[in-house]
Amino acid sequence: MNTRPRLGFICAAAIVVSACGVANDAAPRDIPLQQRSALIDAPVQAPATSTGTDRIFLLAPQLPDQPSRLRATPRAVGPSIEARLNSLFGPLSVAETQVRLLTAIPEGLQLHSATLRTNGTVTIDVTDELLSLSSGALIESVAQIVFTALEVRNVQRVQLLVNGTSQQWPGGDGSLRTTALSAFDFPGLIETSQPNFPAVPSPNA
Repeated sequence: MNTRPRLGFICAAAIVVSACGVANDAAPRDIPLQQRSALIDAPVQAPATSTGTDRIFLLAPQLPDQPSRLRATPRAVGPSIEARLNSLFGPLSVAETQVRLLTAIPEGLQLHSATLRTNGTVTIDVTDELLSLSSGALIESVAQIVFTALEVRNVQRVQLLVNGTSQQWPGGDGSLRTTALSAFDFPGLIETSQPNFPAVPSPNA
């Protein structure tokens, strides 16, 4: 059998296949005009944002020469007090870190129990990591717990225990409280979206 025609066909096929391969660029080159629209029209990926209808309270980015403020932050965690607090005690989400939110909650803090009484006071029992915080961080951390708990329906005050034992907790001014805490113990600590309007001039000015 004469193998020369078959060998010639194989060589010709190999040349065609090699010509169809994509060669590596030896230097930068322009993108052909017909291929540019796919790049120009490609959607830009937006940063992730927090979602949910439940709210916890984190620390807003601190402005120069301004005190810390708490910011209500949405999370999809469920309506119960235990779900809110366990979420608060957990790590920040990617979306929250992207917008520079922080937390004063100490790492490792755990919830023992949360019991709501008929008078509107919820008793929250946590582990002792809270007691290791300095004064400023302790105020912020306690305020985060109080305001997050107050988001739950029928909660009006928060009694905070450590391993079942009552403690004295600082309010927003740093003075210690022996009674259950409420929003009135932390005046001015919540971030507001209200713009700073110029002062109204006096009629006699």
